[in-house]
Amino acid sequence: MECGIDLAVINIVNYINNGSNINNINGGRMNTIQEERVKGYFIAAAKDLIRGEGLEVVSTRNVAQRAGYSYATLYNYFKDVRDLIFSCIEDFLQECREFVEKGVAGMSPGKDRFIAVTENYARFFIQYPGTFDLLFQQRVSSIATTNSDVGRIYTFFDSLTDQDWETICGVSPDTVESKKVIREYHKLAIHGLLMLYLSRRKEGSYQEFMEQVKELSSLLLNS
Repeated sequence: MECGIDLAVINIVNYINNGSNINNINGGRMNTIQEERVKGYFIAAAKDLIRGEGLEVVSTRNVAQRAGYSYATLYNYFKDVRDLIFSCIEDFLQECREFVEKGVAGMSPGKDRFIAVTENYARFFIQYPGTFDLLFQQRVSSIATTNSDVGRIYTFFDSLTDQDWETICGVSPDTVESKKVIREYHKLAIHGLLMLYLSRRKEGSYQEFMEQVKELSSLLLNS
């Protein structure tokens, strides 16, 4: 009988301990979800400010006020305002990727898809010129910390067209090397066109600009 009582007590203790462990795990998960949610509020608020009024109005106080939290809370999630801004940049890059991929859905990798990727990439920044300014015309010291992967911005367009270039170049080492130079010039030219168009330094309609984007891509691919 005593052994039976001892066993029952042990089972009860184990049950209580297991319940506590489960509660701790669930509580940890809930805390993580809550933290990600609050962090997302700050990023969304900063993105709204950037889109609506530009980078110059993004401060910890302005972002926190729009997010509905104290500015001191923001520092629980970001090192400083530049850390927050770079988190916004990562979100903007993902938005651009989704926009482009939607525009070329169903196309097989190759020249036609590459041109379509380029056109949709340009359309995204024409729709969101403030994002182009943030990514390509602001000083790095204003938008990133020393730990930010700033190189992702410059190589982002490449990541959208990797599959296309693999198809375009084939397996010949000579072709790959020659096309590598063309690919780099193409990227520089497209961003130059975008900068001139968005800053209104170059006259022309939207239709004329998009035709230039297409012609430039076709010309370099055939060179």
